[in-house]
Amino acid sequence: MKIRILIGLLLIATCCISCNKDVKKITGDYSYKLSGVVNFEDADGNQTSILATKRGQMNIMADKKGKKGDIVVTFNEMTGGAYSCTGKVEGDSIFFNPYEFSTRFTSADSVVDLIQLGHVYTIQSQGKGVIHDNIILMEEHWMGRPENGEMIRMKADKITLLAEEN
Repeated sequence: MKIRILIGLLLIATCCISCNKDVKKITGDYSYKLSGVVNFEDADGNQTSILATKRGQMNIMADKKGKKGDIVVTFNEMTGGAYSCTGKVEGDSIFFNPYEFSTRFTSADSVVDLIQLGHVYTIQSQGKGVIHDNIILMEEHWMGRPENGEMIRMKADKITLLAEEN
């Protein structure tokens, strides 16, 4: 009977360790580059697109308040913006829960002159990706509007985030 209890406790401990193993392998600091085509549409139906690029530092840590596999991710853009999100790691997959952040698109993001440049946009995002060694490759989806109330819709179906561990 004592042997069965001991074996049961060892199995439970092994399960708990393996659940945290996925998070521990990606916990740390990363340099990231984010890029993709962002589409803008005004109230009259006029559309334009830009190639948006953002760079910065990303930190991934275990979410102590969440369930096993839950993470907290912070982003520090080189341009000064900072935001965070929560997510989950399952094996070699990583998921960002829906989150919101603000950003400004600049002329460095643009391939054409845009009236939308300079506005601060509130963006709703979520994403999923894969973990390979010390590299994370994510695909995010964005939707947003300018914070100044202009009737411009912003949408991006495929924003790629490439992060490499420092």
